[in-house]
Amino acid sequence: MTPTLLLFALTGLLALGTLTVLYVRAPVVGVALLLTAGLWPAARSETVVDLGVSLTPQDLLVFCALAAACVNLVRRPPHAHRALLLLGVILLLTAGSFLVGATTFGPQAAGNDMRMPFLYVFGLALYGLTLPYTERLVHRLAAVWVAVACVEALRAVVWWAQYGIGSAVEQVMIDGLASESRALSAPEALLIAQAAVILLYATPLGTRRHLLTAPLLLTVVLLQHRTVWLVAAAMLAGWLLTGTGVGNAPARGRRGLRIGLTAGGLCLGVSAVSAGLLGRFGTGLTLSASDSGTLAWRATGWYELLGTLDGAAQWLTGRPFGSGFDRLVEGLIVGVSPHNYFLHLLLRIGLLGLFAFLALYAAVLAPALRRGAALTSRALGILACGQLVFALTYQVHPEQGLVLGVLCALAIGVAPRSAQSGPDRPPAHQEIRSALPVPNS
Repeated sequence: MTPTLLLFALTGLLALGTLTVLYVRAPVVGVALLLTAGLWPAARSETVVDLGVSLTPQDLLVFCALAAACVNLVRRPPHAHRALLLLGVILLLTAGSFLVGATTFGPQAAGNDMRMPFLYVFGLALYGLTLPYTERLVHRLAAVWVAVACVEALRAVVWWAQYGIGSAVEQVMIDGLASESRALSAPEALLIAQAAVILLYATPLGTRRHLLTAPLLLTVVLLQHRTVWLVAAAMLAGWLLTGTGVGNAPARGRRGLRIGLTAGGLCLGVSAVSAGLLGRFGTGLTLSASDSGTLAWRATGWYELLGTLDGAAQWLTGRPFGSGFDRLVEGLIVGVSPHNYFLHLLLRIGLLGLFAFLALYAAVLAPALRRGAALTSRALGILACGQLVFALTYQVHPEQGLVLGVLCALAIGVAPRSAQSGPDRPPAHQEIRSALPVPNS
């Protein structure tokens, strides 16, 4: 090894060590790095290290988060809990599938197949699980999430200024090539929808910060990802049933007021589209909502992919990473991911992994959504329910692993119900006050 190469290697190790310490000592900054990396396309595609598997900046950030999770596990071992056990089972099945795939198809193919939907998601879930839980920490993480969502919304506005508001059934020409006409991808739209729900939980309706919720939800609608529309509707329905109070309305009338405001807004939007008040934008929204070709195409692919599982062993533990997703759809060979995360789990870590995944969500959602749970837990539980809806037609992306991890941390450290419901317990809207100062209404 030449001195120059040795110097670069030592510098790289020092940088990785510094990042790991940052994740351990300042988790809010670490989470901000992970989320903002998604705003930088080169972070997901540019190779910075080639060790048989091409490593991108986002890979290195996730590896440092995993190293920080190991450090946290040694420093503060969590209580024994089925959520920790189930997450461990998923990670072990993932590691086994990768080792078999790396031997059969090569480490590059297996690594590319594993990194985004498995290593990133469950690695960051492990990191989130090991964070030192405090209300203040969760508030700051929520503030970072909302800030990143606002940047994403601004990116969409810039795109619309250049290319117009496209629909799911249109394309635009960029540098001579036909490209997706929607400004942001479905995972980015999901992040914005979740930020809007976080604001609904975190701030009473009487404060000005609630004014930010409407443009975020409008952005989600105009991005025209139908699955995200469904996710947003499901999360809003959850907020209507579990959310905090609205202004100074009497306790008995708060839920009715929330339902009335939401129903009125939905009726107004539907009426505007139906009556043609939005012009060609309304036409695009109508086409996006009514087009069934994409769903039929996906369903055909799902059926074909199930046929690739051969024998009891593959049904139990899945096909190894790197084996691909080739199937015949409408007379063409298609090799893209299944567009269904539950099927993706079944194909790669089998029924054992799929059942562990579903059991993990059941284990963390039960305490989060039960009667008398803290509002922080209920808010995270609603976000997790939205993830399950999103997983019906898309793979889960890395930032969603953080939500799952923090929810696991709450489930492991959740107080008994009797300790949460007493005469000295503060009102629900005071439990999740935002870390930012609340302006006067």
